[in-house]
Amino acid sequence: MALFLKQHLIPQTSRESAKALFKRVMLRVEIETHSYCNRRCGYCPNVVGDRLGDNKRMPDRIFARIVADLGEIDYDQIVVFSGYNEPLADRHILTRIADVRRAAPKSKIRTYTNGDYLKPDYVEALAEAGLSNMHISVHMNPEDVYSDTYALNRIAEIAERLGIRPEFKSVESKFMIVARFPHKRIDIDIRAIDYWVRGENRAGLIEGIKEGYVRTAPCHFPFLHLYVGFEGNLVPCCHIRGDRPEHEKYRVGNIDDFGSIYEAFASKAMVGWRRHLAGFEKKAAPCDTCSAPFLEGGENQLRNYEPIYRRLFEPMLKSGTTAVAD
Repeated sequence: MALFLKQHLIPQTSRESAKALFKRVMLRVEIETHSYCNRRCGYCPNVVGDRLGDNKRMPDRIFARIVADLGEIDYDQIVVFSGYNEPLADRHILTRIADVRRAAPKSKIRTYTNGDYLKPDYVEALAEAGLSNMHISVHMNPEDVYSDTYALNRIAEIAERLGIRPEFKSVESKFMIVARFPHKRIDIDIRAIDYWVRGENRAGLIEGIKEGYVRTAPCHFPFLHLYVGFEGNLVPCCHIRGDRPEHEKYRVGNIDDFGSIYEAFASKAMVGWRRHLAGFEKKAAPCDTCSAPFLEGGENQLRNYEPIYRRLFEPMLKSGTTAVAD
């Protein structure tokens, strides 16, 4: 799997060249199948409550376009059903998972959930539809701070509801707890994190998380991932919420604007984002305060990698502008 190519930085003008790039580099396609979320977590843009209204499903034509394009290249990487919704709040997701499984049988299909809707029969239906992996996130109430006691009680409550004994993998007091729910067909993990410490400010929508951080590191998200919101709008990364007025200007476009997801990924707008995020200069909004890691291992590893990165990648950036379009 190639991570960074010259073609990443040049708009691909034909469907075939765009498809070739997508097939070669795409690691993760994230699809927000509907709008509704039943929670208002303080460290999430949904805290304002605008996802609590009527559920709006992704239009069938848009979902069908995504699935057909994945099938055309026999896509074998990750498809994620997630976003700023609660994916399992609408059981129509079972049909959506099954559609992807039929079109791209080699893919790894994943979902993220708060666990509120999980019951044994739902887990089995998800397995039957073709889900590969489920990540359950433990969330606090909007006014609460992180608590190991709350997290452990929540893990126990979901485990009892599902009739599965958790296997704890990692416990870092006052920071993070990770466990596994053994299941014969789905890889299920559950994780409690202090998001006020380890979370992100969601492209400036949340105050109080890692304030004062200035990003200079590159970002791999728009090189390897594709994000499609419930309206079919494309954004360069999962931290941008394309249906919020503050983030509308950061949309890449809508699936309807392109002939395929390949052409969306290889478009001039996406190239602009990649050029902006490729180097080690200070980033512009909304990426200027984002602390999402470029490399695992922290700042020391990043400093060690920087001269190698510059030698390999900066020659590709010498042509054209590096600015993100307004």
